[in-house]
Amino acid sequence: MSSPLEYLNADGADEADFEQPMRELFAYRDGDHWRDGIVTGVKRGTDGRAHVQFDGRMWVTTDDVRESTHYIAVLLNPDSTVYAEVITGYRDGAPADLIRDIDVVDGSTNAGTEWRPLDEQAVGTRVRYRYTGTAELEAAEA
Repeated sequence: MSSPLEYLNADGADEADFEQPMRELFAYRDGDHWRDGIVTGVKRGTDGRAHVQFDGRMWVTTDDVRESTHYIAVLLNPDSTVYAEVITGYRDGAPADLIRDIDVVDGSTNAGTEWRPLDEQAVGTRVRYRYTGTAELEAAEA
């Protein structure tokens, strides 16, 4: 499997190319395991190859990077400001049609907030969701 960031090793790769994967979600090899992480740095190593930093801590070569099986859901408030960015898994190969957040309000009441994807193309590994409403949820009887 080839790396989605292999282009960073090309002779003509420049600063703009190195900026492109920043803040995007990829999987990287960490010993015997593949982990998801956010790209926080890209540099040219002493070996001449591109090295990618994940989550501000671990550097790997592009050979140890692959597409993630997850994406970043960007949950927007009603005024279009960002409420949260959440890493979540694809459902049947596609982003979720609905995301719910359940919170406890006033120590005892459950409130559910829903977001649905915007009708737009995803930008990198980010899918934006619009706020569709909040409602008080009835507590389940024991």
